[in-house]
Amino acid sequence: MKIDDTDVTILRTLQLDARTKYTDIANQCEVSVDTIIKRFKKLRRSGLVKGTTILLDPRKFGKEVIANFSIDAEPSCINEVIGFLKKQEGVIFATHSMGSYDIFAIAMKRNMNEMNALKETIQSHTKVNDIQTNIWVDQFLLCPQNFELEPLLEAKR
Repeated sequence: MKIDDTDVTILRTLQLDARTKYTDIANQCEVSVDTIIKRFKKLRRSGLVKGTTILLDPRKFGKEVIANFSIDAEPSCINEVIGFLKKQEGVIFATHSMGSYDIFAIAMKRNMNEMNALKETIQSHTKVNDIQTNIWVDQFLLCPQNFELEPLLEAKR
């Protein structure tokens, strides 16, 4: 599918805030509201746009450190390691990946000490060969669709 500058403006604007009014986008693009509505419907029909979502700020949960892990695991044990990761407190996403590493995971922790402890726990798994960590320093907003939110629930009294 080919898109033009108007489509890009629609997409970028709605990425920043999916509740932006079509009239505001139309004014920005200097086209009619009807044009924006038709363009957006076309983008949805094409499959380029699939719904809307919210973004979460993990710092509001007291999670000040976010990291992603690239993990090299024994090829026959990738699903086992992913299952192990999903059981670790703070791991909010883990999936099989292709490339230099077999698994990609994202974790949130309150501080660096907790994140280092999590990394050591992952490294201690007998089927994990190597782990590379990247700490996020900016743009902490997360799309929660695939993340495990239940571990963030307050303990029931």
